[in-house]
Amino acid sequence: MASSAEHLGKAALRSEPRQGVLLDATVKAYRAAPLAAAVIDLSTGGAMLAADTSALHKGDEIVLDAAGKQIVATVAWSNESFFGLAFHRRLDDREMSWLKRVGRA
Repeated sequence: MASSAEHLGKAALRSEPRQGVLLDATVKAYRAAPLAAAVIDLSTGGAMLAADTSALHKGDEIVLDAAGKQIVATVAWSNESFFGLAFHRRLDDREMSWLKRVGRA
């Protein structure tokens, strides 16, 4: 389990800043029930979500469904309440604009 300090350290290493957003989402992992989650922050390469993460593990490949957009990703880290995703394909400007617009900042 990663501490808050570890997450802050990871944030400093990111090549691009994450933008705060609040967006309802569903996470679908292979052979697991869909998980309701909330996207808390977002960048073109990844996101942080809030959810009960007991069924998710670092390295799991998932499909994130947010605002009707399906995004394939890998779980980069998780703790009891939050998890980070690394997208398999970077979001383009149009996709980022859409997700920020439909999310509640």
